[in-house]
Amino acid sequence: MKKGVKLQTFVPFIAFAVIFLFFTVASKGKMVSSYNLKMLIDQSMVIIIVGCGALFVVAQGGIDLSVGVNLALSGVVGMWAATLTGLPFLLLPAALAVGAIVGLFNGVVVSKLKVPSFILTIAMLIGVRGMVHLIQTKIGAQYLPASLRILNEPYIKIPLFVAIVALMAFIFEFTRVGRFSQAMGENETVARYAGVPVARMRILAFVLSGLMAGAASIFSILTIGGTSQTMGSFTEMKVAMAIFLGGVLVTGGTSARIYKMLLGSFSITIIVNGLAIIGYPETQASESVQGVLLLLILLVAMAAASRDRRRGAPPCEEPSQTQEASSPPGR
Repeated sequence: MKKGVKLQTFVPFIAFAVIFLFFTVASKGKMVSSYNLKMLIDQSMVIIIVGCGALFVVAQGGIDLSVGVNLALSGVVGMWAATLTGLPFLLLPAALAVGAIVGLFNGVVVSKLKVPSFILTIAMLIGVRGMVHLIQTKIGAQYLPASLRILNEPYIKIPLFVAIVALMAFIFEFTRVGRFSQAMGENETVARYAGVPVARMRILAFVLSGLMAGAASIFSILTIGGTSQTMGSFTEMKVAMAIFLGGVLVTGGTSARIYKMLLGSFSITIIVNGLAIIGYPETQASESVQGVLLLLILLVAMAAASRDRRRGAPPCEEPSQTQEASSPPGR
């Protein structure tokens, strides 16, 4: 391998290709039927939207395990507000606002009180899920108003999804918010001395993560037609698996890229969908396979990163990007 060519770059592509080909063969072609491909895209939307926000936190070396319950709370409160007021479209701003507020709370506690993101978001996962159950018990299931069902039509839903992903990709890849987040993951101390507003960036990362959880709650409601107590269950695990399955290291930094999250999201969806097609729906056996595959790909990604370092290639994919991110804001 030539110097400067990173093996780590190809790991998510190779993993995706192997997973897709395996299940295409194992399902005897059912995987690539037009109906199933539409299902794969639809099933991937929520994971991808949440992943677009959570990636900012992961890039900084943190984790947001509250995205699933944030999605549920945002959706339940948004639908409740729309039902109480008789204004169906209030669902959209209400869900986004709740998601952003939960993210803001997480960011402030992590950055100002120095609580590890893993500990805080685990606590939020437990506590907020209890709140969702309580609200749902009090108000009962809320159903999508007829006037909003048009949003679930492919000619509206797909362009809206693409627009959200494109916007978040632009912010992550081409603005200081993304570059600063990657710089913090590489070395937070160096980033701070280089002029990166670390506390502000950490809060902003959690706000974006929460905002995308709120956006994903709308897509979830459109898909299932309402809310439920199990809404958002295990979403945080699927998003984490998608990010790490795509080859993003747990330390974040410049290994965090949007395309990796996208590949990982489609990979995890293909695994779940493919196992169901060949007779293993989401059971303990399915979860075991997902866990083993994730561990395998993480080990391969780490080995590739280690090999790149030994060969003198930096683990990041664009060395100039780190230098630019480490520049003081005024330069």
